[in-house]
Amino acid sequence: MNPLVSIIIPCYNAEKYIAETIQSVINQTYSNWELIIVNDGSTDGSVTILKQFIEKDNRIKLINKFNSGVSGTRNKGLEIAKGNFITFLDADDVWHTTNLEKKVNFLSSTDYDVVYSYCQMIDEQSKPIDKLLKGENDLKIEDFLNLKANYNTAPSGVVFKKEVLHKIGGFDVNLSNNADQDILIQALANGFKIGIIHEVLWNYRVHAENMSKNVAVLEKDSIYLFKKCEKQQLFHSFWFKQKCFATMYYLLAGSWWKDGNNKLRGLYFLFLAVVSHPASIATIFKKKLL
Repeated sequence: MNPLVSIIIPCYNAEKYIAETIQSVINQTYSNWELIIVNDGSTDGSVTILKQFIEKDNRIKLINKFNSGVSGTRNKGLEIAKGNFITFLDADDVWHTTNLEKKVNFLSSTDYDVVYSYCQMIDEQSKPIDKLLKGENDLKIEDFLNLKANYNTAPSGVVFKKEVLHKIGGFDVNLSNNADQDILIQALANGFKIGIIHEVLWNYRVHAENMSKNVAVLEKDSIYLFKKCEKQQLFHSFWFKQKCFATMYYLLAGSWWKDGNNKLRGLYFLFLAVVSHPASIATIFKKKLL
């Protein structure tokens, strides 16, 4: 009736926000949790802050390791997690007080294996930005492959039954920016169901150091993920695959053009998109990617 929840926070040079993040865990209305903080070789004052919390709450554990990236860091915490449910919280995000309670109740009372929720975007000062990330129930693999954008996949908002992550084997260490999408694709590919709570239960922080702002990493991860899915035969037809690749290339074209300050690279991916699926050229006008 009161299952243990394992919370894993990967921490790398997070001294600006980590105290607020940990405090949002302590403030949860659901109290049967263990917090595993994996320090990924931080060189700032993060560890000093972490030790202050550990001294006050024996539910909090600290693991120190050499820097290896976010996916390997999450997997390190997963190795020692004891909970019936497992969730990951990024070191700059913040939970609302009822986040765990409502998601544990959802998974305990339905046949879903994974649950996520709406989230509020906030700035560096924790002030709300006028944007909500929402989603839909019963996500399908196709939703991820065609970049339907009817979901938000950041790990801070997702709770898993432990058997899901054990069967998948954790996060793909070859991915960082797109690791959250991959873990849910793998869950669906293994027959697990993803549900949603249509309520804002956490805050996603936007700041200059967000990993998603690195267009080079976005390119590497997007191409790797789609080729991985192709190898797993997750595209249901040839032309669906071509259309999905084209949409992904359009996204990269727009990212390089707008955020990456490299219009030549943007034109290269625009060319790949047109070659992959010529009919999808209309996408560029509908979505105004460039």
